[in-house]
Amino acid sequence: MKLVRNCGAVVATLCVGMLVVGCGSTEQLLDVVPASGKVTVDGKPVEGISVSLLPQDGVPGRGGYGVTDATGAFTVTSVEGQDGVAEGKYKVVFQKLTQPDGSPIPPGSNAADVGAVNSLPAAYNDPDLSTMFAIIKADGTSEMEFDLNSKRKR
Repeated sequence: MKLVRNCGAVVATLCVGMLVVGCGSTEQLLDVVPASGKVTVDGKPVEGISVSLLPQDGVPGRGGYGVTDATGAFTVTSVEGQDGVAEGKYKVVFQKLTQPDGSPIPPGSNAADVGAVNSLPAAYNDPDLSTMFAIIKADGTSEMEFDLNSKRKR
């Protein structure tokens, strides 16, 4: 009788184990298209600007991001890690973290530890204030260009 009880416990444990394994994430990757662009501030390229694309109007996925290089160029990577984002309309927000005196954050330092601030106007980094949008086309010809004004108030 003791053996039957133990077998029942083993079977119950195996069933629970199979259910847990079956509950893993089955998130499928989206169909994405390449997207890239260029950001300037007052007409000049700036390195280290974070560019975030926030999906609008039912666009699937969680959007994408990129960081400008010394020429102001960036390439978008989806939040899921793919090269590009789903086609559709995106609100675009920008952020450039620096030390409070405007100097770059030292390599290997944490932005929070050096009291980093965003050197761009709030109108560019607050999704509620941003008026910048991008349309990502299915044919992969989405080249975005943004010229930010360092003195912009709203």
